[in-house]
Amino acid sequence: MTDLFDRLRRRAYTGENRCWPCTIANSVLLAALVGTLTLLGRRTVAGAVAVVGTAAIALRGYVVPYTPRFAPALVAALPIAPFDHGQPAAASGSLSDSSATADGMTSAAEPTGEDVLRTLLEAGVLVPEGDDIQLADDVRDDWRHEMRTLREDEMATLARVADEQTESSTDARAGRNWGQPVLVLEREGRAPVTLRRGVAIAELGAVCALKPHVDSAPVRRAAGRPMRSLLEHCPCCDGPLTVTQSSCCGETTPVGQTPSEKLVCPACDERFFTFDDAER
Repeated sequence: MTDLFDRLRRRAYTGENRCWPCTIANSVLLAALVGTLTLLGRRTVAGAVAVVGTAAIALRGYVVPYTPRFAPALVAALPIAPFDHGQPAAASGSLSDSSATADGMTSAAEPTGEDVLRTLLEAGVLVPEGDDIQLADDVRDDWRHEMRTLREDEMATLARVADEQTESSTDARAGRNWGQPVLVLEREGRAPVTLRRGVAIAELGAVCALKPHVDSAPVRRAAGRPMRSLLEHCPCCDGPLTVTQSSCCGETTPVGQTPSEKLVCPACDERFFTFDDAER
């Protein structure tokens, strides 16, 4: 029986990877269907639907086809707290956010975007390729090696690595956000910064890969977010990433607007970067 369950289970949508907006949306729809069948006197059918539907949600993540397309809007209408899963990359947090001031602004001591770009170009980390800028091959190889190593670690280990790479006033710990593993960065008197596991692996890997090239720790931390836009493989599963405008689970797009371009892993249903107009 265990082997059967293992064959049916979709690990990309269950366990630590479970999407709670999808789970809640499917549970609400399943309960409504079972309730309707019960009121119509179809108790046997209602019982069967309840058992099959619950098993499917438990083993597969969701039972209703195309759930990621409608779950965000449905869950947003429920009287519960918002979900972090699937929100734009900036909402997930970044290592560089741990140095932000109490009002959310960057400290004057922290490098600006221009400082980071200039330093990475001077260090040979970034190289011009026509009208584009690419990572140097050796840096990309080192980055992928660091991410492969970090993805095998537990969140507690990632927290220890983050403690080493952030300011001494920042405490890093492993946490969970609606069932999802996250890295939490805390500074006294300031709101915690939360990074999803994939983002944490990408940025911590970037910091480690930049050590031989960049002396400034603040620059290494600040480089993590823009470097995510240059990812080619998923930090979590090493599968190919793609740029898409499709709405990801947990995302809603205002009427009349076009969804932003996003760098995503189709296999993990994970977003690693959201491009703004200037970055497209």
